[in-house]
Amino acid sequence: MNFASLLRGRWLRIVLAALLAFVAFEASAQLPTKPGKYGKTLIADVVLPPSQIDKIANFVDALRAVNHGAQNSVISGDTVDWVGDSMVGTPGASPYTIVVQVDATAKDAGNVVTTWKSGWRLDNGVTKATPMTGLSEMDAKAGQRLTMTGVAAASRFDSDKSVTPVVSFIDAQNARIERVQVQVWSGMPRAGFLDYFGAFRFLLLGVVMLVVALVLRRL
Repeated sequence: MNFASLLRGRWLRIVLAALLAFVAFEASAQLPTKPGKYGKTLIADVVLPPSQIDKIANFVDALRAVNHGAQNSVISGDTVDWVGDSMVGTPGASPYTIVVQVDATAKDAGNVVTTWKSGWRLDNGVTKATPMTGLSEMDAKAGQRLTMTGVAAASRFDSDKSVTPVVSFIDAQNARIERVQVQVWSGMPRAGFLDYFGAFRFLLLGVVMLVVALVLRRL
């Protein structure tokens, strides 16, 4: 059996279907609880209670009424905060990474944008936070259910410090937020198969296109 026959055979289709199913499963999986993508040790894993989700929804309604559709200020606007348990951040366990996953439904067709920031509250009460990316979806369909994940920039502590993780909801456009999960990880992440695959995706795409072109010439 030559390669062209294999290309037309059922076994290749079965293998490709299995690979696509695996990739889809990895992409849609909930946040992990084992060491890997986000860090070595899971320090906190919290799903916000329904009361907090209701508070976010009421907050968005109030923003629309006050701001007349304008987006809430990332710098000076009010927020709905999740505040974790106080912990000691150490150089040895650094870096520390905050991850937020949001399940939402698009109200209308178009862009779904949720705005968050995360950071650390210090002993003196000062909170150092930066905006998070990844918690939006472009060109969503009306009624489409979305799972969006944002990963904060890793934080390192040069000495032992008492700190508290903080995640702040700022605004949502065209989104009905239904579930929010927050994780805090410490330690270096470990690259997985899909990370290696992503690093070479353009090279692999070129190789696949070349092979297909050569096979089609022989058919």
